[in-house]
Amino acid sequence: MQRFPSCLQRQSNEFMSTGPDNAGSQAADGKAAFLDHLEQRLAAIEENWGTLRGGRWDPERLLALYARIRELGNAAGNFGLGQLGEALFSAEVYLSSFVESAAQPSLRQEEEIDGLVRGVHAAAADLAPTATDLALKPAQAQVIYLFGSRTGPWPQLIAALEAQPCETCNFARPRDLLGALAERLPQAIVADASQLDQLAPLTAELVRLHSQLAIQIPLVFISASTDLQVRVEAMRAGGTAYFVAPFDAAAVADQILRLADPKQYEPYRVMVVEDDPTQMEFAAAILRRAGMVVMGVTEPLRVMDSLEDFRPDLILMDIYMPDINGMELTSIIRDHNEFVVTPIVFLSGEQNADKQLDALTVGGDDFIAKPIRPKHLLDVVKHRIMRSRNLQRVTHLDRKQDRVTGLFSRRHFLDRVATALESGSAHKAPGAVLYLLPDQADRVSAQQGLGAADTLLAVLGERVRAVLEPQDLACRMDDHGIAVLAHRASSEGLQALAERLRATIADPPFDLGGAAVQVTASIGLCPIDATSDDAAGLAARAERACHQVHEAGGNDAQWFKAEPAAPAKPAQGDPIAELLRDALAHDGLVLHYQPLLDLQARGTESYELLLRLPLPNGDLLGERDLRGPGATAGLLRDMDRWLAGRALQLLKERREAGRESNLFIRQSIATATGPEHAGWLAQQLRACHMVGTGLVLDYRLSDLSSDLKAVAHNLAALRELGADVCISHFPEKPAAFKVLRFLKAGYIAVAPRLLKADQATIASVVRQAHELQAKVIVANIDDPRSVDLHWSSGADFLQGNFIQRPLDHMDYDFYQIVV
Repeated sequence: MQRFPSCLQRQSNEFMSTGPDNAGSQAADGKAAFLDHLEQRLAAIEENWGTLRGGRWDPERLLALYARIRELGNAAGNFGLGQLGEALFSAEVYLSSFVESAAQPSLRQEEEIDGLVRGVHAAAADLAPTATDLALKPAQAQVIYLFGSRTGPWPQLIAALEAQPCETCNFARPRDLLGALAERLPQAIVADASQLDQLAPLTAELVRLHSQLAIQIPLVFISASTDLQVRVEAMRAGGTAYFVAPFDAAAVADQILRLADPKQYEPYRVMVVEDDPTQMEFAAAILRRAGMVVMGVTEPLRVMDSLEDFRPDLILMDIYMPDINGMELTSIIRDHNEFVVTPIVFLSGEQNADKQLDALTVGGDDFIAKPIRPKHLLDVVKHRIMRSRNLQRVTHLDRKQDRVTGLFSRRHFLDRVATALESGSAHKAPGAVLYLLPDQADRVSAQQGLGAADTLLAVLGERVRAVLEPQDLACRMDDHGIAVLAHRASSEGLQALAERLRATIADPPFDLGGAAVQVTASIGLCPIDATSDDAAGLAARAERACHQVHEAGGNDAQWFKAEPAAPAKPAQGDPIAELLRDALAHDGLVLHYQPLLDLQARGTESYELLLRLPLPNGDLLGERDLRGPGATAGLLRDMDRWLAGRALQLLKERREAGRESNLFIRQSIATATGPEHAGWLAQQLRACHMVGTGLVLDYRLSDLSSDLKAVAHNLAALRELGADVCISHFPEKPAAFKVLRFLKAGYIAVAPRLLKADQATIASVVRQAHELQAKVIVANIDDPRSVDLHWSSGADFLQGNFIQRPLDHMDYDFYQIVV
């Protein structure tokens, strides 16, 4: 008798302990009886459908047909008849929408049901029962079969696997492994790639289990060779994953366990965008039955709001929809950096190969033709999400994670907060930024060192994640602080979230290097409302509220309370001007960067630099609010030079990194008419050793008109230094083009009111500007409908919050833009 490892022997003894009529015999007898009566049950289904379709429509008869198909499908699944179960499930799901709505199918829909019923009959005809077709199911305990040596990386890998909640069983001969499969199915098989030539019987059995019993067991290969041919042969043998030693055994073990039992990990999240509710529910039901979390969207224009809340792993997108088609919607989705790598799979009855290719070139990843086959749909979705998650885990593109806490990075968090601000008015639920600070962080660092402080923050991150909902977002903001972006049904719900976070952090104590430490948290909250206009400022206000709690003793939560606003013109001078003066003297100003989308040269990097002044309450005051106090205090020239100096330094750094850029900076009339500015700029360029700067000085047309002769002389000197000029707030008036011809500016930014002008007016402005060798910038784009209008008019650049809100960094990916 074949001997098995101890882990299998226990299972075998349990299996045989039921006596002569053991579980396997009972399953086999039940399956045989099912197959004996299958033909009659299928005939009854066909007869019921024929009667229903040929006579007067009867919802009660439809309900009876639906129940019969559902019962038969459940039985087929229980007996491991994968193909038959799939065919019955397809029919069940399609009929369910008519059962629920009591609606009569159209002629086309009746033909679809006809095809599904024929598919059930064809699946039954293909059944070829064999003696080994038992109702095998994977064991409840996690078991990994190993086929390989005990040398090289294997001991470390086995130890890493056994450190997890699973058993490992090692086999030296393929026939022993095949015999074990007859007794107990593992969750995964790990094999030595050097013994591929012995694995043909095993791979054949795995194919049989998948095709006939709908059981898929991942086959993972371990290799000491980087030879491409070996890898190809492993793939052809059915390999799910391939790891080359030396590797991190713990990391590889974790990936094997993810393949073995993905249900233990975060379920797949799929958004189905389909304007036909019946088709949407059909696809959604298939995915839900496979354990996925599904959101259906039948109004395509509302997809962007739903994406922000749902955060899918994959989007299933119908191509032909009213108002906006799937290709247009995909282009818009790809414009948002956070969804650039989210897989998008198109659904359509389109059979034209060229049109399918067009759909993929706009940013789609795959194409599934209708009518949808459940097995095909599930295979595509699972493999696309699995590949996406693996890539994201390796490259950190999705999570952009902090390595200590596993939470998002500060930069990604602020990008998401900015997006929430942009869509705040459309968001149905109140939102807030929460800032958490462990009250004991400084003491732990001082007493136990930085290692214990990192451990504290890592455990804190785990406890925060345990409380949050899927749409929430958490990040590590600094050395000790964690921030959360959340929406709830009410402000009371946000307060309740803060209290739950506080309670979860406090109990039980943290284990820091073997010592139990009681940890409490101070939490500050700042609402996202109509007065919020800056992501960093919003986070700063939440942090300020948190520090107020901490200074009062900690272990509490409170909302940010704005300090009383200072009078606009106090008797003893303008406080904004004084803060501005101090910031200029001590380099305390902050820059934000808003990208300009180049419609003519894909991938070029152009930003406008936006001045920000940090206020004592944590807010950032924008440049528009600084110019007035700055002019009154005589600080405009200093502001211009500070901004120009920082721009030159950034251009130098980016040039040294091999990244040519154009930086647009707002300048005042003081630098346009003052002859000394060109000399100052020349001195700065010599200090930076730069020529041909990429610097673009932006002046308002109304400012320049005060002294055109002086302005023309100074701008000519600036152009000789390699700087260019942009004239902003440019109208369609003939006088404006006379000024442009006289000053020879390289760019114009059209007046905001032209955003609402008709196509002919815009095209005329663009044409006249191009005749004068000036490029045209359309700024303040907040409406997606404006994009097509100005793109088709021939504009050179688009800029605005719809394209991208201002960022606190210059890492925007211009190559991912699709218009």
